Amino acid sequence: MARVLLYTGKGGVGKTSVAASTAAMLAKQNRKTIVMSTDPAHSLGDSLQAEIKSNPTKISENLYAQEVNINDAIQTHWSDLREYLTALFQYQGLDPISADEIAILPGFEEATYLLYINDYIKSNSYDVIVVDSAPTGEALRMLAFPEVMRWYMEKVFPISRTAAKIARPLMRPFSGIPMPNDKVFKSAETLYDDLGTIHNILENPDITSIRLVTNADQMSFNETKRAFTYLLLYGYPVDAVIANKIYSEDTGDFFQKWRETQSVILKDLDASFPEIKILKSYLQNYELMGQEKVLKFGQELYGDLDPYSVFYRGKPVEFIRENGNTAVKLKLPFADKKDLNLYNRAGELIVEVQNWKRILYLPQTMANLQPTGAELRNGYLYITLS
Repeated sequence: MARVLLYTGKGGVGKTSVAASTAAMLAKQNRKTIVMSTDPAHSLGDSLQAEIKSNPTKISENLYAQEVNINDAIQTHWSDLREYLTALFQYQGLDPISADEIAILPGFEEATYLLYINDYIKSNSYDVIVVDSAPTGEALRMLAFPEVMRWYMEKVFPISRTAAKIARPLMRPFSGIPMPNDKVFKSAETLYDDLGTIHNILENPDITSIRLVTNADQMSFNETKRAFTYLLLYGYPVDAVIANKIYSEDTGDFFQKWRETQSVILKDLDASFPEIKILKSYLQNYELMGQEKVLKFGQELYGDLDPYSVFYRGKPVEFIRENGNTAVKLKLPFADKKDLNLYNRAGELIVEVQNWKRILYLPQTMANLQPTGAELRNGYLYITLS
């Protein structure tokens, strides 16, 4: 099965350059590699100095690239479902254009990018899939969507295909409400199944590695810590943090204060992420454009390391026994207790950290247990259930 390497970070930190350089290195190792941009503001083509299309474009030997066009993606993966939702919203009184716009449910655009990853893995098209993701907020929405879709399908779209077949002729004389046909059900079921599959792929540390790109400044560092916490909340494996655009000692007196600030941030970075790989790269004296330059940058960034490797394996979520009680052990190293909220809703353990919410589906034997205590300890949240 292909490896998936996903790079994200605050806008402007250089994640596209890092993703492109990683892909160039892997292709040089004779691994068939695709680097895929899911950032609506694509710059991958600029980085590789190539004309990249919405479909995979061959750049050089073993290297392919893709800048996903969201309209093409939606048409490919869930046009039938969108057509039904558009008709449903028009019945509610919306004009056709507005109905078509809001038929794209929140998060569906981001989720569609994930379906390409699923397609390439199912078809065994590539050895490595490198994802140049959107900035942190959009990337988190994309990665959270498979779980949101699971809830949506189970709670909002529970009617079965058989029930719809029975209800459709009975309702037709009395109501003009559009009823989903078999094509709609097939589209929804396929989307549901594919998102479940991609969620399993993305949370498997043997397949997927998420790598956070940051700069050595306080704002980028703070966002990286938050992103790390939220990714672990959703059970996704982060195996590296890349500190990019570090000023070297030969940058002169003008950057002296910046170098001092970066030095402090880099020490904090090492202390904050003791388990995962920290990679550091210096600000280049040339623009990172063109395959030769991005390849050189990648070789300097990784040194003797192979970017294909898994740099860290860990379990973000575990069910354990502690002091005779059942507990959930959730890795949340930078969470603050005041930002936490949790409760059990019909077998779903809801864990909220600021604006991000994770639904943990409890095993059947634990479904009726209620959270009776929670404690942040050594970077982990321990939730006692009884």
